[in-house]
Amino acid sequence: MTYGIGGTCAPGVLMGVAAGGVTPPTAITLYYDSTLFHRTSSRVGIDGTQNVNWGVTIGVPDVITGLGQYGIAWNAGAEAANNVPPTAQYSTFQVSMTNAASAVIQEVDAADYWTNWSSFPGGYPDLINFGGYADGGLGTGVTWAWSVTLLGFSLSGGTAFISGTPVLAVDGSFLTNGWTGVGEYIEVVAGRSGGPLPGDYINAEVTATATNAGGSTSATMTCDVNFV
Repeated sequence: MTYGIGGTCAPGVLMGVAAGGVTPPTAITLYYDSTLFHRTSSRVGIDGTQNVNWGVTIGVPDVITGLGQYGIAWNAGAEAANNVPPTAQYSTFQVSMTNAASAVIQEVDAADYWTNWSSFPGGYPDLINFGGYADGGLGTGVTWAWSVTLLGFSLSGGTAFISGTPVLAVDGSFLTNGWTGVGEYIEVVAGRSGGPLPGDYINAEVTATATNAGGSTSATMTCDVNFV
C-alpha cells in the first residue's frame, strides 16, 4: 500500500498529483490477453510452445511418453487441473500447480524433467516465457514497459538467465507478439553434471509498468518453479 496525505491508494500506484499537475497512471490489472477473460485476472500466461523451434532447438516437451507437449507448464488461466495428475494434458512434469492472486506456484518432478531433457543434444536450453495484457494504466502521456526479472534461483546443474527485449506497449500477449509475448523470457541451461535436483527452484516476476510525468504504476505476477 502506498500512503499519501489524507489516505491510501492501490498498491503500485504513486498517490497524488505531481508539481506539474499530472496525475500518475491509474491502477493496472494483468490478464492473459485483451479479451480480459475473468479467469486470467491478475495473471499472465505461460506457454513455451509458442516458440516456433519448440522441441527442435529449444524447450523440453515430454518426449518419453509423448503426452505432455507443453513443457513445464501451459497456463493461460487457472488450468491447474490440466497440468497435474491424474488428468494431466498439458504438462506431465508437474506434481502440483497453484494459481493464486498475482502468482503461479509450480512443483516439478526433477527426475522426470531431466530424463526428458537429457534426451536432447548437449547445450540444449529450456525456456519459460510469458504473455499478458495490461488493463488500466490510464493517464496523460503514458509510456509502457514489460519486464521479466529473476528474483532468485538455485540449480544444482546449470543456470538460468533473462533473454529477449521488453515490449513497450500495453499488449504483451502471445496473440499480438508471437512466442516472445512480453518480450523477455527465462532461459534455463543444464550443467555438465546434469539438470535440476529436488530442492532447486526458479523464482521470477513479470511486471507491466505505466509511467508519465506524474509517476509510475505497475502490476506484477510472480512465477515460482520448485523442483521436487
